[in-house]
Amino acid sequence: MPAWRTVATPILFTVALPLAVFYALRSQGIGQWLALTASGAVPAVRMAVVAAARRRVDSFEAFMIGMLAVRVVTSLLVGSPRVILVKDAGLAAAAGLWILGSLLVAKPFAFQAGQSWHGPAAARTREAAWSVSPALRSGLTRLTVLWGCAQLLDCGAGVLVALLLPVESVPALNRAKGLALLCVVVLITVSYSRRYGRRHALSLFGSSPLITRREG
Repeated sequence: MPAWRTVATPILFTVALPLAVFYALRSQGIGQWLALTASGAVPAVRMAVVAAARRRVDSFEAFMIGMLAVRVVTSLLVGSPRVILVKDAGLAAAAGLWILGSLLVAKPFAFQAGQSWHGPAAARTREAAWSVSPALRSGLTRLTVLWGCAQLLDCGAGVLVALLLPVESVPALNRAKGLALLCVVVLITVSYSRRYGRRHALSLFGSSPLITRREG
C-alpha cells in the first residue's frame, strides 16, 4: 500500500467520515444525541471490518475496538450529548494509558507498531535487534512515552472543549485539535528517528540490519 494511503485511510475513517455523518444528520434535523451516536460508530465498524477481513487483530486494535464498542453502547444509555462528547475525549485517555501501560510488558507500543508495518522477515530482524540493542530499546521506549503522553494531553484538552463550547462546534474542533496534535507528534517522531539513525546507524522503524554484538 502506498505511504500516502497508509496515512490517509485512518484519517478518513476517524476524522472525515465521522464529521461528515454528524453534520449531515444534523442538517437533516436529526437530534444531537443520535447524530453523535451514529458518527461515533464509524471508526468501530471500520476497525471490526478490517480485523475480520485479515482474520487477525493485534492487541492495540482489539483494545480500541472494545473501547469504541463500549462508547457506542453507553451512548445509547446516555441522553446527554455533552456527556457523549466528554466520553469521546476519554477515549484518548484510554489509548494513552494503554500505550504507557505497554512499557510494563515485554515490548512497548512503539516496537509493536513498527512490527505491524513489516513482513515476517523484517519483523524477525527487528525482533533480533531488539534483544541485543539497548539503544533500540531506549529509543522506542522514549517514543512510546511521547505517544502516550500526547494522548493524555489530547484527552485533557478535549474534555475542556466538550464542557465549555457549544455542542455543535465540539466534534469539528476536537478532531481538528487531535489532528494537529497528531501532526506535531509525528514530526517529533520523524525528527527523533532521523537523529537516532545518524547517531546509532540503526533504524527505529525500518528493517534494520541484524546486530550481532551487544552495545556497550
